[in-house]
Amino acid sequence: MKLVGRYILLFVAASLCLIAIATIVSAQVTSGETNSPVVDASSTDYGAALQKKAIQAQARIHGNKEDSDQLKRAVKLNEVGSAKEVLLRNGFTAQDLENAKVTLRTGGGKGGEDELEISATCCDPKEITIQRSGENFTK
Repeated sequence: MKLVGRYILLFVAASLCLIAIATIVSAQVTSGETNSPVVDASSTDYGAALQKKAIQAQARIHGNKEDSDQLKRAVKLNEVGSAKEVLLRNGFTAQDLENAKVTLRTGGGKGGEDELEISATCCDPKEITIQRSGENFTK
């Protein structure tokens, strides 16, 4: 009788181990993620480069009244195509904008000057956000 009890205990323990292993393997397969340091490093570098381009484009646009006015109008009217044109003229490449989610936001300012702020994040999804702050949007 003791022998049968030991076999049952061994069977239950082995079953629990198999269930645990199956759960772990299933979670890894469904997530589809790999932790490759090479991929992580390159996406981090690209994300930093994209944010640097956003800062540089913002400075160029502030220095060019025509581009600034066009981008303010694009944000006000939620015209992503027009905003992309301005970004392309001011340092972004077509590859940077490819498959990027471009978000145009208004508001958030406390009055005063009408400012544009451009930020970019990468990857999955790659996103470029243009925030227009200020109270009176006339353009």
